[in-house]
Amino acid sequence: MNGSGDTRGTHCGQQESISPRSHHLRKYTEALNKREMHSRMLMVCWRRKLFFLGASLLFLLALWFWGFLYTTHITEDGGKIVSVRELMLGGSGAHGTRHESFLQRLGFHDHQGGGLQSSTQLQADAGGVKFVKPTPSGSRSAKGRYINDWDTIMQDRTDDGNKHDPSQHAHAPHAVVEAGGAKGQRHISDEMRMAAERQSHYEHELKRMGVPIIAGIGPGGRAPPAQRLVHFDLKGAPPKISYLRRLMPILKTLGATGILLEYEDMFPYGGSLASLAARNAYNRDEILELLKTAFALGLTVIPLVQTFGHLEYALKLKDFAHLREAEDSPQAICPSYNASMAFVEKLLTQVIEYHLPIANANLLHKEDIERLTPKLTHIHIGCDEVYRLAECPRCRHRLKDQLFLDHVYNVATMVRRRWPHLRIIIWDDMLRHIAPDALQASGIGKLVEPMIWVYAEDIYKFVQSATWEKYASVFSTAWAASAFKGAHGEGLLLPPIRRHLENTLRWMAVMQGEGNRFRHGLQGLALTGWQRYDHFAILCELLPAALPSLAVCLSTAAKGYFDVSARSNPILSSLTCPEPTGEHHAWLELHKDSLMVTFSRCMFPGSMIYRFILRLVTLKTETEEYTDAIRQRRGWLTDYNIRHNFSSAARVDDLLGENYRLLNSVSNLARTAASTLAEVYDHWTYGEFIEQRIFPMLEELKRLERAGDGLKKRRVWPQRPLPYLKPFEVLGIDEKT
Repeated sequence: MNGSGDTRGTHCGQQESISPRSHHLRKYTEALNKREMHSRMLMVCWRRKLFFLGASLLFLLALWFWGFLYTTHITEDGGKIVSVRELMLGGSGAHGTRHESFLQRLGFHDHQGGGLQSSTQLQADAGGVKFVKPTPSGSRSAKGRYINDWDTIMQDRTDDGNKHDPSQHAHAPHAVVEAGGAKGQRHISDEMRMAAERQSHYEHELKRMGVPIIAGIGPGGRAPPAQRLVHFDLKGAPPKISYLRRLMPILKTLGATGILLEYEDMFPYGGSLASLAARNAYNRDEILELLKTAFALGLTVIPLVQTFGHLEYALKLKDFAHLREAEDSPQAICPSYNASMAFVEKLLTQVIEYHLPIANANLLHKEDIERLTPKLTHIHIGCDEVYRLAECPRCRHRLKDQLFLDHVYNVATMVRRRWPHLRIIIWDDMLRHIAPDALQASGIGKLVEPMIWVYAEDIYKFVQSATWEKYASVFSTAWAASAFKGAHGEGLLLPPIRRHLENTLRWMAVMQGEGNRFRHGLQGLALTGWQRYDHFAILCELLPAALPSLAVCLSTAAKGYFDVSARSNPILSSLTCPEPTGEHHAWLELHKDSLMVTFSRCMFPGSMIYRFILRLVTLKTETEEYTDAIRQRRGWLTDYNIRHNFSSAARVDDLLGENYRLLNSVSNLARTAASTLAEVYDHWTYGEFIEQRIFPMLEELKRLERAGDGLKKRRVWPQRPLPYLKPFEVLGIDEKT
């Protein structure tokens, strides 16, 4: 506008010389124009104010009308009074008819009676209501949950609208209760939001740690298994009782409720069974000390006595060889031989009677006897992996399944007759392929409880849904079993913690999904830790080396999920590990080598052995890589060079430089092995370990050293071609061929 005025002024100035009258007329006209322009501006402003005022009034009227609709009622269905909440969520119309809810029209349907789908989520926050796209799920609790969410949202609004009106409280005493209910539901809504945030944080941390995310498992999931048993497999490598007693309080802190104790040849059998006990078996006083420690901590003890398969420790002996099912194998007992049942009864009698407190009355105070009497509640009779069955002349004419079921029935009946208060557990693997009708007819459903064991990540691959249904139709309850060591390789030195953790997490999900099939649910989870694959196998991972794996799996079973917080998860404190330096400290990363470093800094019982095993693993890897390179990838110290004494001395000398270093390192490790392992094991056990794990490395490195020294001494070599070796003649290969 100023620019236009300046232009006009300049133009009028050019007419100033015409006449004075014209000048005054121009001034008057300009004043009129300015006044008219100001009037128009005022008109525009007033119109805009009126527009905004009208819009505001309409907006306020709309808000009032919405509040009126919700807080009062509207008429629908022939005069029936229907609230907005009923319109949104659906309700009964006139004459009992139902009208479709607004949310249902949006697609939030309940296929089981009018509620919303289980994965639909309504969240109330500062920004209003957030609708999350539903997924096809049929949770029975969905309707109640999401209607409550809508109640929370709407009652929050009503509460906010009425909290400044004193008449609401003066004339309606029940309004206090309603207001309290609204606040309570608002609190529930806040808790749901916080639970969602916790779950999101939980899954983010799992990804960072390398832990699999499993649907339904998290901080807001179901309760953990009621019973968490830790399996001590003692066969052929008994940890010192003093060491096991030191572990008990740690296991209790991590969430254990009991011990599954498998003695095999470590129990001090007497009488006609005395030869079953190994020369380094526990004595009765040692076992009593172990039991007293467990009972004092409130841990139940369940003895495990094999009564069918895995009886190698007994049937290998001349005194009991006649009880074998197969003459060439001591793996299983013959179920058709009368002497077999007598033998099994003696086994069970000696073990069970010793675990009854009354048997130790002369060693316990009266108060201890009274306190410990009810502790022995279960006996595990094994019965897994009965590989040799229906092979002997007495059994060949009978069906394998019937042989197995009859033997289990006979053993369980004998136990019930002699110890009626004991509940009987068996492994389940021999039952998986048996038809439901045969299981029902056998009668074992009322006598035993199957312990369903799978150590792989995919549990349903081995125990399908149909098997669960079959078990639930026969047995009123069952157990589950995972593993923390001894399941992924006969010769491992350290257990793969991530695999064992995933196995435990998978079991948490399976137990939640399948437990409702059984009339009395699932009793609990046993975490197995096998010492050997069977009596004749070499040692698996040693118990101290597997303690971190046990801590990770046990704490997970006790919570029902893996706690990603270093401060609330008891792993670090129980194993006496350094505290994390910060809230986001990467305290456990199962997909990285830092996991080993984390536990190598801890001071748990046997931690020196754990660090020793780490050194052994590293040295074993280096040695195997070196010897493999010498034999397969390098060209001067292979078996061919050694057999024909044909190589380059200078090249051999270069290759032996690494051999001397490794030989020195392995020798030093072997010298410290005995003193390190003696903290937990007797000299028989650590002697066996050294022979199995360290001696082969020494032998191989020394062989290469001797062979290399021989190759370097030669100064004259024959012409090519080199002659064939004599052993090749058996293959039909000779020099003339």
